[in-house]
Amino acid sequence: MKRKIFAIAILFSTVFACRSKDEKDLGIIPPVVEANACKILSNTRSDGQQFNYIFKEGKLQNILGFNDFDTFVYTGSKLTKAFHSKNPGFNVLFDIDSKGLLNTITFEGKDSQGKSFSYPTVITYNNINKIDKLVLNWPTFPDKVDTRFAYDANGNVKSISAFLQGEWETILENTEFDDKPSPYKNQQLGNILSYYMVYSLLSGGLNFTHYLNSNNVKTAVVKKGVEIINYSYEYQYNSSGFPSDVDYTRTQNNRPTPLSEKFSYDCNL
Repeated sequence: MKRKIFAIAILFSTVFACRSKDEKDLGIIPPVVEANACKILSNTRSDGQQFNYIFKEGKLQNILGFNDFDTFVYTGSKLTKAFHSKNPGFNVLFDIDSKGLLNTITFEGKDSQGKSFSYPTVITYNNINKIDKLVLNWPTFPDKVDTRFAYDANGNVKSISAFLQGEWETILENTEFDDKPSPYKNQQLGNILSYYMVYSLLSGGLNFTHYLNSNNVKTAVVKKGVEIINYSYEYQYNSSGFPSDVDYTRTQNNRPTPLSEKFSYDCNL
């Protein structure tokens, strides 16, 4: 997977030039913490991506290695903004409501010609405060993309549908899960990264639903245009039951590609 699809600062400049990581401190209500909870500190992928989550006094300060933004800004104890340390003029604004739910994430700044832009992605929730709808607003898409989420009884993303070319279609189905906690379970950091999850699914057929899932996906099917991509996963777990390593296979056009990912945690909460 080419790194350039994730470089949002470069992405905005290119598009417009061509045309002319404690959860309360994140501003989100923290869920009940389980006895065996672990806080994710890093994940490393075989495609070269590596994210490191830096905390200070319980607040997520940085996501090192993430190309869209890497530094968080708080107003009091509430998350309000993020930016990339190499491009502080490019901002990401977080609109968090009185219930502590992230409703809008807005990318704003100026393109290479000095023209201002603002791209708000809108998120709504179901009656158990899981993401129900996400309307992605992104410069590489001709229009906003409306997406819908369905869950199983355990709170796992069962499917994601998108309104594309005038009709709804299912673009992802998670068909089997294990019974162990996912890397981001009970951390709500996944809500902040949900726009990135949807963008990666639509652009690259990638399955990052572990940001929102309660358990770990074992098999999945992704539809990208007319192509069908199958995923199968095998996990190793740490002593608290969280996945430490996953080997998975992405099969596209009958061609299997082996991939892997590693996770590290702070389990001394």
